Amino acid sequence: MRTLIKIFFLTILSSQVVIAGDKKISQGETYLENFLENTQTLEANFQQTLRAYDGEILQQTEGEFYLDRPARFRWNYKSPYEQIIVSDGERIWIYDVDLQQVTVQKQSSDLPASPMALLEDSTTLHRDFNIVPLDENDGVYRLKLLSKSKESDFGEIVIGLDASGLRFMQLHDQFEQVTDIVFSDIDTNKKLSKEIFEFIPPEGVDVFGG
Repeated sequence: MRTLIKIFFLTILSSQVVIAGDKKISQGETYLENFLENTQTLEANFQQTLRAYDGEILQQTEGEFYLDRPARFRWNYKSPYEQIIVSDGERIWIYDVDLQQVTVQKQSSDLPASPMALLEDSTTLHRDFNIVPLDENDGVYRLKLLSKSKESDFGEIVIGLDASGLRFMQLHDQFEQVTDIVFSDIDTNKKLSKEIFEFIPPEGVDVFGG
């Protein structure tokens, strides 16, 4: 199940639209653009649920998420297995606390389309995905992101946004599994300590990659 977390890392149209030039933009797309353009930092709790194609729950996890655009983020998974995923802007570190193992790889904008595009900027997102408005429920608008790359681990991503920004992500992978990530206690554009996005492998752990 730990590997599945790593893989994560590595219908009615809304009638509310605004006009941008000659193109109609849905309210959900407007919220998405506002999130990408106006959110520099983000701190939130999250709950993540992995389901099989038939709906069976395979794993449930929770933790804390931090973002500092354009390329720094941190996922602290607290249960059922403690794991830390950190991007310092140059490398991505994945630390499995129970196994005492660290995997590190260089961060690259050339990686196949992934949910990380949501954490970067509008140009990256539109380069990697086609965006399709879906529906609205209690002020949360759903958008479907369809990958333009056949090499992506995720054929389809559904996101939910409201006036405050990103509320959830739903990831459909190539194994017909679905990962739901729901954010709560969201705090945006506060100053985050630089130490949050730094990682030094603890003494004695095995380090793979570089």
